[in-house]
Amino acid sequence: MTVPTLQQQRAQILKEMASIDHMIRGHISTQTYRVKRHGQVILQGPYHVLQRHQDGRNQCQRIRDQELDLISSQVLAYKRYMELVERFAALTEQISWKEQPETVKKKFHRFWQPISPKRRGS
Repeated sequence: MTVPTLQQQRAQILKEMASIDHMIRGHISTQTYRVKRHGQVILQGPYHVLQRHQDGRNQCQRIRDQELDLISSQVLAYKRYMELVERFAALTEQISWKEQPETVKKKFHRFWQPISPKRRGS
């Protein structure tokens, strides 16, 4: 792939990243509880919880049913944003390696050359 094509892909990624107006970091999990009352086991829930790691701690917050769709879409937006960031970084690195002099490419060949199918399985 040529450098201009890679740069066009990067520009498209930046455009898509800029179009994401709202996002929330974390993930949503569903919890149910088994409670024993009067000799019977009762299931309580499901409860939806937004979880994320922040300031070195795990943060959790229950989500009401009426908030679930909104919060879920914003969590998915953050996931998409991070996928775009990874793709942008990979393209930028690919451009950087393409523009390196041959002496550098030769010395660092294992960093920029794709892994052969035979070596992936091992």
